[in-house]
Amino acid sequence: MTATADAHVTVTGESTVRIPVPLPSDHDHETTAIEGQFRCSSGDLVADGWSGLAVGSLLVAADVPDETTHLQVEGADGFTVCVPIGAALDGVLAFEGRAVEAEPRFAAPGVSGTRTVKGARRLEPVTLDPSEHPEDWEDLLL
Repeated sequence: MTATADAHVTVTGESTVRIPVPLPSDHDHETTAIEGQFRCSSGDLVADGWSGLAVGSLLVAADVPDETTHLQVEGADGFTVCVPIGAALDGVLAFEGRAVEAEPRFAAPGVSGTRTVKGARRLEPVTLDPSEHPEDWEDLLL
């Protein structure tokens, strides 16, 4: 998958943040790196890391509601995960690292490598009622 000229990642909240893909070198967003062991969809356990934009910082910039319980992350191919906000806040919208190439990848500590999202295009806060299941907000393309 390669980025198109008008590709971007949209972070929604009270405001909308649009991140161009590929990421320009003169961007003004906080960057961070995460490292750890991630289990890939192949089943392999890989000790690696990614660096890019701090998801927590992007959510603050988008003015995500305080009552947000989960973050729904969708890829360009429709692959969608719904992760607890606590895990997402420590995550990264990676532009450098394993299997990133020109496409951003959502990854976070404590989130299985099989649930990272390659070609991330949308980060949207959701507020789930305790009776709702995050899996109902996903499309894992299995």
